[in-house]
Amino acid sequence: MKYNIKVNKINNSEWSTKAFVSIVFGDAFKVNDITIRESNKGTLFVAMPGYRTNQLDEQGRSVYKNYCYPTTAEFRKELFDKIIKAYKNDAKEMEIISGKEEMSYQVFMYKSKGNTNVESIGRIIFDNCFSVDGVKVIESEKGSFVAMPSKSKTDENGKTEYSDICYPVTKDFREQLYKNILEQNNVIKEKEVSSYMENIDLSKDEGLPFR
Repeated sequence: MKYNIKVNKINNSEWSTKAFVSIVFGDAFKVNDITIRESNKGTLFVAMPGYRTNQLDEQGRSVYKNYCYPTTAEFRKELFDKIIKAYKNDAKEMEIISGKEEMSYQVFMYKSKGNTNVESIGRIIFDNCFSVDGVKVIESEKGSFVAMPSKSKTDENGKTEYSDICYPVTKDFREQLYKNILEQNNVIKEKEVSSYMENIDLSKDEGLPFR
């Protein structure tokens, strides 16, 4: 899989965050909000975009999870080493080809058990080594639509604005990916309707009005 790393350094020695990083996989899908940070011991590490959950650890601290992350130890080491190397070499951009240049992906969607407006939630896995979690299909008056993981911020007027953390960068890949996601969502909805109908006993017609 070919991927491009872009590093934007921060010129502030007092911040633990040293750079913001974005990655484009296969010239088709972009991941933002990756950071390079410095630990208390002075070592650099890569932090993937994440969110705070409602869970607490044994010390009572909030548990954080990543939206996007490598799924194998091998690719994690490769990716993070390349990011740190680009930072140290002052390379604003770096192109890497890992294995086959062509990118493959799989979509896994599941019925949502939380928000009633969310029909399904799932993940995209690229080349069996990088996962994007928190992909949603949301119900609206205009029909179901795909929503990528996003972050929010409040502007000067108190209005909340949302921006996608990751997203397709080409029209063709966007149409292909979203079509696959919506197809899986439709299968989930059809199974839900089928299961509901199986539980209805149509032989019990007492009290039903007839004309």
